[in-house]
Amino acid sequence: MSSYTVGLDLGQGQDFSALVVVERVLVLPPLVSVGAFWRAPQLIGPSIREERHVRHLRRWELGTPYPAIVDDVATMMRADAMRDGLLFIDRTGVGRAVFDMFVEAWQAEEFGASYPLGVTITAGAKRNGMHVPKSDLLAAIQVPLQQGTLRVADGLALGPVLERELVSFRQKISDSGRDTFDLQRRAGEGHGDLVTALSLALFQDNTISRPEVVENTDALKGASND
Repeated sequence: MSSYTVGLDLGQGQDFSALVVVERVLVLPPLVSVGAFWRAPQLIGPSIREERHVRHLRRWELGTPYPAIVDDVATMMRADAMRDGLLFIDRTGVGRAVFDMFVEAWQAEEFGASYPLGVTITAGAKRNGMHVPKSDLLAAIQVPLQQGTLRVADGLALGPVLERELVSFRQKISDSGRDTFDLQRRAGEGHGDLVTALSLALFQDNTISRPEVVENTDALKGASND
């Protein structure tokens, strides 16, 4: 089983559109095999660590028409591996019309575990349905980063760009005491589109499909180096 969540940030004008695929996985304790887990899941279960693994990154060329992006995303979501995936789309700037293109594509031929979910990013303090405060979205990145449970797969072409955006990601405390979040932009590298897409893929778990249970490869590497 695999539990995938997809975040899509739709760019406007001279901004990139970006997509991030995150897999939720359960990592076993050191030196415990998957076979041992399934033989006695009740004993090992409490010590399992939940992680988020970035599996795929994509950014479209500037000026790519929205219908082309819709086709690309729908094709990806219709792949067998993604049939239980959830797609969250930032519709804050592009409005209802562009989001409706994704709904129409889903109605023509379903993809993923449900119809696309549109997220409106707000400056408020509380979530109201799919109207989600920016602070909540970016906190969804900050927590796993601090806990060391957010990992980026090796070999992703845009991996270094995402890592630079994450390094530029900053939390600030306003005069009123509220947490605010900021991203220091780099010339020629967009508007933090990958971080936005990542936040959409992290803020709400895909509970429709069961995450894969994997062995602790870090522990195995450490043992082999002793």
